[in-house]
Amino acid sequence: MIVRRVSAGFTLIEMLVLIIIMAILSTVVVPAYSRLRDRADFETQLSKVQGFFAEARARAIELGADVEVRYDTQSETFVASAPATLSTNDVPTAIAEEPDTLPVAYQATLALPRDYRIMDVDIFGPEVGMHARDNRADSVLYFHEDGTSDGMRCTVSRDTGAAATVTIWPSTATVDIEPISTRR
Repeated sequence: MIVRRVSAGFTLIEMLVLIIIMAILSTVVVPAYSRLRDRADFETQLSKVQGFFAEARARAIELGADVEVRYDTQSETFVASAPATLSTNDVPTAIAEEPDTLPVAYQATLALPRDYRIMDVDIFGPEVGMHARDNRADSVLYFHEDGTSDGMRCTVSRDTGAAATVTIWPSTATVDIEPISTRR
């Protein structure tokens, strides 16, 4: 009787074919996953931008006062603030004489990660010239107590090439985000 030996393993050629197939798949899947992850990260940051402006508008309505959103070009951040509404009798004289030391009812900062850029900030609308301070009307946006605002348009971009235009429409304070391009 002849006894045959049954092999339970893979041959060398089968293993090489499997490794080649895995290498080909990884060259397709890894870049696609990376692009998907980058796109999701970019959309998350855009949601933060949209939420920041929506919160500033909501606070203006809640406080019954203007919320000022100032863009700082050096740090590439937006800072929203609204002074506390106190009468001069409620504030000590030394504090009331210095406007920078008045109590703040609301303050928030929007800073994006280092590989993001905020560019071409343009404030527009009929009332922009009326509240220009220190000749910086181009970097200050106001949300008003009635829910309206000045208009603003800026570009948010990422080092990977993704970019979007953020527009805040005057009067309605609606935030629109429109993708510009995605490299890759």
